[in-house]
Amino acid sequence: MAWIHSASSFLAISQLLFLACLYLVYFPGKRLAHLIALFSVCVISYILARQAAMQALPIIEVLRMLAIAAPAVLWIVARYLFEDDQRIHPLIWVMIIAYMTLRLTGQFMFEGPMPRSSATFIFLFFLPQLIMLALACHVVYMACRGRESDLVELRRQLRVPFAIGMGSIVGLIIGAGFFWDGSQQTDSLYFFLMFLLILFINLGMFQIHKDTPQLIQMAGELPKPSMSAAEDAEKYANGHGEPAPGAMHVSRQDQVMIDRVLKAMQQERLYAESGLTIGDLAERVSVQEYRLRKLINQSLHYRNFNQFLNQYRIEEAARRLLDPAQEHIPISSIALDVGYASLSSFNKAFKETHGVTPSVYRSGQAE
Repeated sequence: MAWIHSASSFLAISQLLFLACLYLVYFPGKRLAHLIALFSVCVISYILARQAAMQALPIIEVLRMLAIAAPAVLWIVARYLFEDDQRIHPLIWVMIIAYMTLRLTGQFMFEGPMPRSSATFIFLFFLPQLIMLALACHVVYMACRGRESDLVELRRQLRVPFAIGMGSIVGLIIGAGFFWDGSQQTDSLYFFLMFLLILFINLGMFQIHKDTPQLIQMAGELPKPSMSAAEDAEKYANGHGEPAPGAMHVSRQDQVMIDRVLKAMQQERLYAESGLTIGDLAERVSVQEYRLRKLINQSLHYRNFNQFLNQYRIEEAARRLLDPAQEHIPISSIALDVGYASLSSFNKAFKETHGVTPSVYRSGQAE
């Protein structure tokens, strides 16, 4: 059985090395490529740390530390890949630091198995495993939640295979921690499953679409549209002013569709409909949904449909908050009127755009 164990670990490591080297060679200097390579190294370290031949080497502690970092690195990869707002909440950093601290403490303080019923085991092993599980679940959540509103087709196609593949890898690591019986047979099964999952990810990233690697080039680097982006696009569509970024080379047919979209948003105020989806908008302007996604992304320079809607909603809300004739209207009423389903979601979107809450903005205290 020793050869099966060695072969399965070799297959998994070979795919991980391929993944890491590919991104480092073809996308030098790209942060996302570095993060993917680091995650690959962390999982390789996990596999090597499980080898009996490595246990007596001084490098084993380094391998274990890298292995421990795998779920945190994966979470950052997912955040950087799928979220346009890549700021990480301080509570997430606290969770990651707590997880790393507990695991490293347990690793350096104890050698050999601990009684699973002891409080020390629960605190230094079981709790970090739960944190790891929470991070893995949130990775899957980030990959899946924005698929409907994602306007970047390459990223949209990658979400499901990424969630299945990467989430499953961390799931295997967690499962190994909870259910490992110390046998080479179990390790061989885990390593072979990792090989299949990494192979699935590699195929998913390069066969779903021949241009999928371009996602690494553009991840996190496209500028967000300004509050006047839609207005600039409308002026250009009407023959006035300079073309907005990304709208310089549109066909006549695309320009007709741009006109329809801008008319629906500016004149008909479709953005004020709560729960409006890109499918709803496509139906209203008589455009295929996939073409509308591409149009808004490449011609109007938006990466997310909610971002597209929020530009209009926040612009109108800001104007009404500063209108003396509407100072008697509650902020909650304005939020609902421009299309938000709740005051909390409006407050969050408004502060992200203007840096202050709607109430502070209305009071004139914003700098």
